[in-house]
Amino acid sequence: MSILLVTLFLVGCVNFPDKLKVEDPNNLVSYQDAASKAEQVTGKQIRWGGAIAKIENKEKTTILEMVYYPLTSYGRPVSDDESMGRYRIEFNGFMDPLVYQEGRLMTFTGELRGLEKGLVGEHNYVFPSVKGKEFYIWKKLQRVDIRGVQMWQNDYWFDRYPRSYRSRLIIHTSGDNHRPSGSRPGGASTLPKPVSSKREAK
Repeated sequence: MSILLVTLFLVGCVNFPDKLKVEDPNNLVSYQDAASKAEQVTGKQIRWGGAIAKIENKEKTTILEMVYYPLTSYGRPVSDDESMGRYRIEFNGFMDPLVYQEGRLMTFTGELRGLEKGLVGEHNYVFPSVKGKEFYIWKKLQRVDIRGVQMWQNDYWFDRYPRSYRSRLIIHTSGDNHRPSGSRPGGASTLPKPVSSKREAK
C-alpha cells in the first residue's frame, strides 16, 4: 500500500519544466491548426515537441527542422507515436550541432509565424514556421531515425486534409528514461514539422 501511495505521489509531481509553462494552455495552437489554417492562428503561441531532423546555423540565428510528435503529460515528445509532419523553429544565437544532434528530442514554446516552403530531400514541403521562445532538450532518450516519416503530398493544407503516404519510422533505443527532471500541451495528435546556448537539462 505504501509503495502505491509513493508511486501516485511521484506521478502527481511530474510537471512541465518550468521554462515551458504558459499562463493559459487552452490558448496554445495545435499542430493540426497551424498546418491547416495558419492564416487564422498566426501570431499565437505554440508548445510543441519533436525529434531534430536538421540544424542550420546562420550568422545570428539557428533554425531547427523538427519531426513533430505529441507530448506526454510532462512535456516530453512521444517518439514511438506516429508523426504528423515537420516544422521549423528559429532561435537567436548559436546552437552546437554536436549537442543538438539528429534524433535528439526537444520541446519548445514560441510564436507561430505562418507557413514556409522548403524541401525534404527532393520533396516539396510546406513547414509551419515558429519563432522560438524557450526550449528543453531531453536526455537519455531514444535516438529517432527521421528518414521514415509521414509526408503530405499537397503543398498547402487549408479546407481539408490531403492524402498522405507513409514510410517506416525506425527507432533505436538507448537507455530511455520516461521520467524527466522537469515536467502537457495543447499539441495536436493525428496529422501530416537556441539561443543563447542554454544549458542542457539534467
